[in-house]
Amino acid sequence: MTCEVCGAALTTSAKYCSSACRQRAYRRRAARDVVPASPRLDTFVGRATELTELTKLLARNRIVTVTGPPGVGKSRLVHEAVANRRHVLVIELADVTRVPDLLALAPEPGLLVLDGCEPVLADCASLITRHPALRVLATSRESLNVPGEQTYRLRPLGQHDAKRLFSDRATALDSEFDENAALLETVCERLDRLPLALELAARLVRVLTLDEIVARLDDRFAVLTTGPRDAPAHHRSLHAAIDRSYELLTSAEKIALHTFALSPGTVDPEMAQRLQARSLLEADFTMLESVRQFALPGVRITTPPPRAEPEDAAPSWRDERLLRVAAMVAEGLTNKQIADGLHVSLRTVEADVRDLKSVLGVRSRAQIAAWTTQA
Repeated sequence: MTCEVCGAALTTSAKYCSSACRQRAYRRRAARDVVPASPRLDTFVGRATELTELTKLLARNRIVTVTGPPGVGKSRLVHEAVANRRHVLVIELADVTRVPDLLALAPEPGLLVLDGCEPVLADCASLITRHPALRVLATSRESLNVPGEQTYRLRPLGQHDAKRLFSDRATALDSEFDENAALLETVCERLDRLPLALELAARLVRVLTLDEIVARLDDRFAVLTTGPRDAPAHHRSLHAAIDRSYELLTSAEKIALHTFALSPGTVDPEMAQRLQARSLLEADFTMLESVRQFALPGVRITTPPPRAEPEDAAPSWRDERLLRVAAMVAEGLTNKQIADGLHVSLRTVEADVRDLKSVLGVRSRAQIAAWTTQA
């Protein structure tokens, strides 16, 4: 019989020769829950200022947490920031349900990177608390709320870098892609200059022109689904990225998010602050278009909001597309004709019509038309 860890001969029926080997075996089993980050082979575009700022924060603070909206590039920035450092331990937490004390009875790394703390926020905070001398760089939708933490909020790319990123990824797939295409700026703005959304859209240039990509952005969650197979699940589609944050909200926060997408002014300020703290609203309490598209009614409301009476509902309908859908229903157009006119999918229009009926408290298209003429 030999020790399962070090191979030393055993004189008893025990699996391990010492307590130290037993602890090593425990840590190995626990580490199976941790998925190491895969190396990135594509180029890193932009973020020079952010890299400099993050490096300075790491030099001055023991704990730094990078926060920001889904798809803004938190993980990529952090991996780039530590690429040339020594004694760094990177733990990818995307699919982890618990965080064991992997550092117990082991030398602490010079820097521990906890990437994607959202699902196990409390465990990450507890791990840091148990190792007060540990230096930590984390990514999360919200701060860890531990003593000594410095939060760095990452914003979408600037226009120039957004165009560079799209062009870089598109050219890698199609060498004839026109980097000066007139619609490139439109694509970047429509996608909030979010790196994940831009990378997913750039992968479409193999089968679509820029005009066709722009025409499909009203139904972006149906087309931005072509992420690399080796990417984490929440980086393979724009919907999955936002949905990951959405699923961590409370029922009240989910309702507030849907309400904000339709009528920002009707959301309680305290609830808006909670959404902002979870990176689903920007620092100035505005909502990125991709988040708003996700949060429009009909996506995943767990608990339905109070039903409004038709005559009182008008102030809530500030969304341009929904107003246009209501107006086109009043003109007698079919869902297919509305979809063609708005350059969105038939499924999107069908969902919009259902939402109009639900929120207005009506049952027919004729009643939607009546509300529209009265409004």
